Amino acid sequence: MRDPATSSLFHEQVPATARAHGTDAVTAEIRRALLSAEDGEAREQLLDSAMVHRLAPVTAAEARAVAAGPAVWRYLDVLGEPVDADPRSPYEKLMLDLVHDDVPLPLAPPATGPVVVQSMLIGGTARPGEGASGGLTVFLSSLAEALVRRPDIGRVVTVVLAAEPTTVTVEKSPGFDHWTVHVPVDSPTALAQPDMARHRAGITWWLTRLLPRCGLVPDVVHVRYSDDGSLAVADAARLLGAKLVFTVTPDPHRHLAERYLEDADNLPAMWFDLHRVRAADHLVARADQVITIGGRQDEVLAHFPQLTPESLQALEEGIALPPPPTNRSLVRELFAPSALPRLDSSAEGLPVLLNVGRLHPLKQQGSLVRAWLEAGLHRRTALVVIGGSRTDRTPDEQAVLDEVLDLARSEPSARGRLAVLPAWSNHDVRRLQHELAATPPASGAPHVYACASAKEEFGIAVLEAMEAGLLAVGPQRGGLRCYIEEGRNGFLVDTSTARSLAAGLERVVRLGAATGPIAAAGQATVRGRFDINAVADPFAALYRGLSAKP
Repeated sequence: MRDPATSSLFHEQVPATARAHGTDAVTAEIRRALLSAEDGEAREQLLDSAMVHRLAPVTAAEARAVAAGPAVWRYLDVLGEPVDADPRSPYEKLMLDLVHDDVPLPLAPPATGPVVVQSMLIGGTARPGEGASGGLTVFLSSLAEALVRRPDIGRVVTVVLAAEPTTVTVEKSPGFDHWTVHVPVDSPTALAQPDMARHRAGITWWLTRLLPRCGLVPDVVHVRYSDDGSLAVADAARLLGAKLVFTVTPDPHRHLAERYLEDADNLPAMWFDLHRVRAADHLVARADQVITIGGRQDEVLAHFPQLTPESLQALEEGIALPPPPTNRSLVRELFAPSALPRLDSSAEGLPVLLNVGRLHPLKQQGSLVRAWLEAGLHRRTALVVIGGSRTDRTPDEQAVLDEVLDLARSEPSARGRLAVLPAWSNHDVRRLQHELAATPPASGAPHVYACASAKEEFGIAVLEAMEAGLLAVGPQRGGLRCYIEEGRNGFLVDTSTARSLAAGLERVVRLGAATGPIAAAGQATVRGRFDINAVADPFAALYRGLSAKP
């Protein structure tokens, strides 16, 4: 029980054990463990399990005697008992202020239709490409706005984690009935997935407190990650009486099967991947509706035999129309002097290979730069990599940036042909893509969007580049197969190694102006099929149908 991940899975066993042996027996066993356990952290986690499942194994006095701090306060609050304590940190003060109703919060008017809560605990509302924020951030923002414009959806609430543990913010988007709830966690830094288990009960408690207090009680809750954060939100959905939707992907099952096929030396990593597999299985079991991304169900069904083609609904994601033009030239900013590499006059008129997204080993920006160099493409093209925080980079961001810069220094002849920039706003990225498409290189070939990821579940950034008119090149593995047909509206290449990626990119670039019609077909595919307003239709139908069920 001391390990948070073990405690998180213990939460999942409580209802199953109660069904098998009765709630009274489970309550009595938790009481015995609470009163006999010598480890304080284990007692706190047992109290949190009781809180999550609304059990009362010990009295208020006994709870105060066996533990202290937030776990006890959450338990007492659910029991309806007074919570009087001295906070030891700003987070604890904020928590106690909420318990005592001393936190000023807005109150939403009654919604005119179903209320949908969507969670985005990884990345949140940060600038796409910074930290863990990526395409899903862009999609959920666009989907929320498309849904609330419709008469059949009343309100959308996006749940994110607060940037710091000292404030709680609930805010409404100007002009839209889209609310964002920033849930504080007791951590000085942004949570990574392995950290979620330690904060699972806290996230659940905050949501069950904040959403009703602000008039944002959901009818449907949608979670999209196989982790303890999604399990926390699912707990809140159950306690608030909402239906649960879970978006399932082949990972983490696929990742576990491939990563440890021959190498099982990294036991901590294996343990965490196994934990995520169990989390995904629990979410599938809990959900009122399981969906998958795109039009292909086969790989998901192979990893989740408990699902059937009839029970698994496939929905596609999409993008908003591009923002209005900007007055400044974003292409010229690729040439602006900086401490990081920028283009120089030698790159003028060359085809650009553009890559946008968070800096992460799975996105393989280092592999992309290596492939670009090994194929000799630095002699014929310019490469632009946009992503990563400007300051306070995560370890993953810093490691990828260091790899990219080391590679750039290793080939002096590539100087002036590589630009590395921190994350831009989605508005600026979209305008850059359109500006590039409107100014093709001297050769007449289209500029290229080069997605080097090991795999993409769907690829919002790829869709945005295709919509602008760039030629899309992306990984064979993952969801791009749902909309890219090799050689017709884009290209799928082997990104498993830098050498195979180099071969794929070199093949595409060598085709030159002949790929112009392919880029145009890609643009037509996205504009005709992936407009966010059309994509929102099946999501709205799903949410509306679930909210109508007793």
